[in-house]
Amino acid sequence: MNDILLALLAGSLTGGLLGLSCRLPALGWLALTPLAALSLHGSALAVALAAGLAGALGCTASVLTPTLRALVPLVGVGSALAWSLAFGAAAWLLTVGQPGWIVVLLPLAAILAQAPLRLLGAPRWVTNPLARSQEPWLCVVHVARLGGDLVVTWLLATSSAGLALTFMTRNNAPWTAVAGGLVVSLLGFGALSLRSASRDSGQTRKLRVAAVVADGPGEADAASGPRPTEATAYRDIEGSALRYGPLISLAAQGGAKIVVLPEVSVYLDAEARPTWLRIVQGWARAHDVAIVAPYFNAALPRNELVIVDARGVVGEHEKQHPARQLEPARRTRSPVGPHEVELAGRRLQLSAAICVDLDYGDTARSARRARAILAAPSNDWFGGFERLHHRTAVWSAVIAGVPVVRATGHGISSIYDRSGRVLAEQSSQLGPVVLVADVSLP
Repeated sequence: MNDILLALLAGSLTGGLLGLSCRLPALGWLALTPLAALSLHGSALAVALAAGLAGALGCTASVLTPTLRALVPLVGVGSALAWSLAFGAAAWLLTVGQPGWIVVLLPLAAILAQAPLRLLGAPRWVTNPLARSQEPWLCVVHVARLGGDLVVTWLLATSSAGLALTFMTRNNAPWTAVAGGLVVSLLGFGALSLRSASRDSGQTRKLRVAAVVADGPGEADAASGPRPTEATAYRDIEGSALRYGPLISLAAQGGAKIVVLPEVSVYLDAEARPTWLRIVQGWARAHDVAIVAPYFNAALPRNELVIVDARGVVGEHEKQHPARQLEPARRTRSPVGPHEVELAGRRLQLSAAICVDLDYGDTARSARRARAILAAPSNDWFGGFERLHHRTAVWSAVIAGVPVVRATGHGISSIYDRSGRVLAEQSSQLGPVVLVADVSLP
């Protein structure tokens, strides 16, 4: 079999394993094994071709929704080039070195292959199909506490390298032992971290929080997804107040002290903003709760939120990773918090980020420094993306080590504890959401 056929086979197998591993996490541990095997016995050119095919298949799988389909050429071509260069270079170095070097070179290539799209601003779930496969396995996700999702990529790539080295070569027992030792050590850390986080969540003080969502009528577009900024329902301040007022009351009656509304709950111009803030403060004062109230500020323009308690606005935040060409560019760089809220005479810390901000490492690091409950207003769309985006929130909860309250318009609202467990979830597809759960204070 010639190099081209081998490359097509290895690339297709790797891409297929990357795609299937999102449903079967165990496949993530051997997803790069075909590439590793080809690197040990094939040419660098064949490896580059196989890696380009695998990268294109693996990364574009996350943007095959109606709304994101326009990104397929950018993600496919960018991933193909980046994966080809990274894995091709690793294969060339193997030809001039020891086969055992693959234990180091394959994980390094898997990390470097993500760099170009990350530099262009792509979120974690686009650039890292390997680590994304492990979201159902919390002990593996907890390995990311050592330095982010790329550490999990290193772990899984090392596993694939060790498997290929074991079955494709001889007299490489020391290198195989290194790979096995690293995998066992990192998994051990993840298991201990998960156990510690779960234990702490059960021992610290509790606070009841709520995600409240009332999707506006008439703005869904099957081709481009829901766009609240273009829907008349979201420009109607009185109508929005009528949708949300009773739901906030229900959340407060259920004992919630922090209420999070979804991204772009309303669309405000310069005249409407003071009116909306007075309405939100009235809810906060009437129910003695703190409310995270996101909106689109058309006067700037800017996608932002305010944190309001009975005293008024106590914090503001601007979306840090707006979608290019779809949202206004960020004006200021700011941490997620903490912001101090006052509830029944007691003061608590609260952080906030907006939607896709959760899919970036800087948000998780900022939330970890803030050491406060992280409110994450979001807006998604149905058809598969809402499930993918719901799963990815686990990374911020685990890396930051704080509870996450995700109120999601046109998607799945969820509340995570600091270990990454989903305490409650509910989709807005069937109607308004009032999701309440107790979380441990960090």
